[in-house]
Amino acid sequence: MNFLKKIEYLDWLVRQRSTGTAEELAEKLRVSKRSVFNYLNWMKEHGAPIRYNSFRRSYEYKEEVEFVAMFVNKNVLSKCQKQWEA
Repeated sequence: MNFLKKIEYLDWLVRQRSTGTAEELAEKLRVSKRSVFNYLNWMKEHGAPIRYNSFRRSYEYKEEVEFVAMFVNKNVLSKCQKQWEA
């Protein structure tokens, strides 16, 4: 599974609140515990409001977000940025 697929799967697990602990999540992703923290940190650095819920024993989002990975035409993106800045 490549990086993007792991992030998509991790996102799905977080939405389902079924990640388990970091150790359990490492098993689900078939990576080391250190890699789990690297993935979570990458997601946080890119705006994912992730926290660990010790009662549920799962990572979860603090608020509703969507993970979107795509290529966008520069002209379209430029128009959108101008609208956001207005």
